[in-house]
Amino acid sequence: MAEDTILIWNEDLCAGCGICERSCPTDPRAIVITGGRAAIDNDLCDGCGICIKECPVKALSFIVLA
Repeated sequence: MAEDTILIWNEDLCAGCGICERSCPTDPRAIVITGGRAAIDNDLCDGCGICIKECPVKALSFIVLA
């Protein structure tokens, strides 16, 4: 992933379903759901965007750091 881009999680939208974690292709996974909360390791994220596409409530997005 580009160094100036990170994956973020919107706690208010998240349903805690775990689809993002299951869809993450990295090993180990860049997203882990624990107790209904997402933990994102942007060092592991390759920026593929699969989790964003698969999230049914659109709780994930990329942002560009200024």
